[in-house]
Amino acid sequence: MTAIASLISVKCWQIFAEQSSCIIINAMNGSNTKDIYLRIGTRSSRLAISQVDEFILSFERHFPNSHIKVIPIKTEGDIKKDVPLSQMIRGMFVREIEEALMSNRIDIAIHSAKDLPPDTIPSLKIAAMLKRVDPRDVIINKWKLPLSEIPDSAIIGTSSPRREAFIRSTRNELTVKPIRGNVETRLSKIGNGYDGVILAAAGLLRLGLSHVINEYLDTNVLIPDVGQGALAIQTRSSDKTTQDLVSVINDSPTFLSVTAERAFMRTLGGSCNMPAAAYAQIKNQTITIAGMACSYDGQTVYKDEIEGDLQFAEKIGCELATKLIGKGASKIIEEKRQ
Repeated sequence: MTAIASLISVKCWQIFAEQSSCIIINAMNGSNTKDIYLRIGTRSSRLAISQVDEFILSFERHFPNSHIKVIPIKTEGDIKKDVPLSQMIRGMFVREIEEALMSNRIDIAIHSAKDLPPDTIPSLKIAAMLKRVDPRDVIINKWKLPLSEIPDSAIIGTSSPRREAFIRSTRNELTVKPIRGNVETRLSKIGNGYDGVILAAAGLLRLGLSHVINEYLDTNVLIPDVGQGALAIQTRSSDKTTQDLVSVINDSPTFLSVTAERAFMRTLGGSCNMPAAAYAQIKNQTITIAGMACSYDGQTVYKDEIEGDLQFAEKIGCELATKLIGKGASKIIEEKRQ
């Protein structure tokens, strides 16, 4: 079953709506088989639907008797297409979905983890994360060249302050121009007002578009956005039944890594309009996290890396942010606030 092909009978969903639990015992044939009914809230883009399909494929391996209804929801970020992303706050692509979850119109929400604000709403919980896809940023351009060889004065599209600051610090002779739209829309603008774009590798891989990538930027060169490449499964904090269900497909290394990254951003006080990033990796029982905060022109960069015991992932993320603040990163935060 896929998100697009999930055909649920009206009668089933009428029964489901009257239940207090999303697990219903199939008593019609005397079976003890548990039928699971879940309503998933998501954005309606092709990438968002592919992410839901990724969840369903994993979930149904464990729960083949699943009946899943996908409910597309338009968010502020989807509606205000003419507003530059740099002028919007983190959460613009999740708020309406979270409201549907809190009002019991859906049972779980599936988000790109990088879209979630670092501060969690108390009544909601990130209950699981799927295994992270490639977290790197990539360059796509009309010359099919790596970033270092793109001609001077070329126009590169990005609305990410992090990516813009990176371009200004490494190839200041290039022109950075804001860009909006889904992955396909941004790609279609190459050669039409833009010479190239920077995107997340994960989105292109999930859409089967890896062949358009001209260069992968190493995470040591450009630290990814917090949560980039990971999918967050969100539930109501009070819904222990659903939490137990989705926990079965949780990828622990991804969950702990993103937890550390989110703690970093929360402690730093960063938002999506601040050039800041963190990327954590796990090896054996050690977690290593690299973090960065830089000025908007890319000329001042505060960067460091620390490691520690895996069981203290969140604390380690906080410690890295505190370390950067001690180096002077707080000046960047105040710069944006003014």
